This record gives sequence, C-alpha cells and structure tokens, in this order.
Amino acid sequence: MTKAVPQLLLLLLTVLHAASSSAQDTRWEAGVGLVGVHLPLYPGSSQDAGYLIPFPYLRLESKYLNVDQGIESNLFRSNKVRFSLSGGLGVPVNSADSVARAGMPDLDLVLQLGPSLDIIFDKRSQGAREFRLELPVRLAVATDFSSTRGIGWLFEPRLAYESKRKHKAGWAYEYIAGVRFATNDYHGYYYNVDPQFATATRPAYTAPGGYSGVFTDLVASWRKRSLIYFAWVRYQYLGGVQYEDSPLFEDENYWFLGIGLNWIYAESK
Repeated sequence: MTKAVPQLLLLLLTVLHAASSSAQDTRWEAGVGLVGVHLPLYPGSSQDAGYLIPFPYLRLESKYLNVDQGIESNLFRSNKVRFSLSGGLGVPVNSADSVARAGMPDLDLVLQLGPSLDIIFDKRSQGAREFRLELPVRLAVATDFSSTRGIGWLFEPRLAYESKRKHKAGWAYEYIAGVRFATNDYHGYYYNVDPQFATATRPAYTAPGGYSGVFTDLVASWRKRSLIYFAWVRYQYLGGVQYEDSPLFEDENYWFLGIGLNWIYAESK
C-alpha cells in the first residue's frame, strides 16, 4: 500500500521517540482501525480477493519526526526538500486459490521499506496543501513470520498533491500518480516459473528487471470527533511491463479498493 508502512515499525518508532521527547514538543494520537480491501491476488492476476484487516492507528507530530500515513524526518528538511520513510505491502497468496499458480509455492506477505527524497514544488495555506515530487527506493522482503528473505528493490518516482485537515474535523485527501521500476528478483518472486513447476499451459519463465507499470492513487478521509472515515482507490496499468510474457501474468488492469475507519481513543493534551 502507497505510503502505508509496517504498523509494528510505526509503533516502535513512536514509542521510542515519545519516550525521548518532552510533552511540550510532541503532539500525538493513538487508536485502532479496521479496513476492508478488495484487490487482485497479485498484480497481473485475473482473480480477486477481499480482506478485513484490523490495525493500530498512530499519529505523531514533533520537532524531529512526523508519523501519519508515512514517516517524515525533520533532521534534514527545508521548505523545498525533505527525507521521509516510504513503505508498501503485498498480501500473501495461497497458490491453491489461484488457477494460474496451481501447484506452485505460496506467496508470503511482502513488506517494502526504504527512504524517499521529497522535492516540494508548492506549499500553501501554511503547509496544509502541498504539491511535491517523491523519489522513494524500497527494499522488499517476503516473510511467513518464521523466516524472512529479501526479494529485490523497487523505485517509484511519483507526483503527489496533498490537502491536509486544517482543524480536527473535516476533509483531507491525497492524489498520487507515478511509475514503478523493480529488479529482476522482485519480478521473479511473482512471475517466475521454475522448470519443476512448468506444465503444458504454463511454460518455464524467468522475469527480467525494469519497467513495472504506472499507477494512480486517490485517498480521502473525513474526521468527526474521534472517528476518521477513509477510502482508498488505486489503479495500476501493467501494459508493456517487463514481465508481460510470464504465463502468470493475465490482466494488465489492476484495481485496489479500500474503505475503513479509525477510532482515536487517546491523545496528547
């Protein structure tokens, strides 16, 4: 998910930072959330799946660190440039649920994390509205929670326009458009077919690295008192991607739909 970082890492960073910061320098909110999502089993799959996912909600504003949809460092920041932490998520797939992957190994949960250089073109309304270029580089790891292994790197240059809530209540939204590139290891995790899993209709295949599609995201939220309602739509066009010859690649149109809410039960004074 674009700008959604692993929640356990968010929790750890928030606790560590809050412990080292004075109350005067830090504003925070904590809560829980629930989101329902519907998306393809993996990009390029013709089969869809739905998930209902609970998660912790954390928001932090401080002198050196901001945590919201992502993590922003204020250590190296100006009116035009800042560094942030970018993350993403790939859902696990049971190959028994996929016609294309039948008989192949399952896909584990994939976590993506890495730095992003953000170049700010325009900022208005005292920072509540912002137009910027983001240049994130992320390492992807696959895990079944008993073991973890690196599966390559991604680079996702993108333009983002964000409108934040000026007050506690009201609307906020973000629009993103970008392009993805990935290494052969990352493409291979999803689209390689090793010879032992080849069939008459599924020939062996090795994916190269390179172009991995274009995408656009729209995220909107509305807050009233301690509840935040949100919706997220992503469209990714996969025509012309480097792995389009893989027998596991079936659909060049990828849609992600998510809707949910956060309940804030504690906050700084």
